[in-house]
Amino acid sequence: MGHHTSEPVDYRVLDSLRQLQREGRPDIVQQVINLFFKDAADLLKNLKEGAANGDAVLLHHASHALRSVSENVGAVILSARCGELEAMAQSGVVAAAGAMVGAILEEYRAVEIALSARLLKVA
Repeated sequence: MGHHTSEPVDYRVLDSLRQLQREGRPDIVQQVINLFFKDAADLLKNLKEGAANGDAVLLHHASHALRSVSENVGAVILSARCGELEAMAQSGVVAAAGAMVGAILEEYRAVEIALSARLLKVA
């Protein structure tokens, strides 16, 4: 997990992407972050819908997908929260899903701020 557990983003994950950067190509970190924002927007919509409808299958699918894309950008806390929801949904326990989704949305906002700052810095 690393020692910066209170930080929304572990930047070492993004820094390691830098090694894949090819000269004269679009900035790889920018691309990864933008793709994350695009994916997350849809998945968060699904999570809210799943929580509202008590839909364990949708919640499981969306939390699993969001956990994966969060890992890609080093959003460790967000990823862990999604993992918790994923486990809950998998066992069909969705009574507390609303609160979990709320926590995920809150953490996502912190990640969004951190990654947006990173976008501006690189640009």
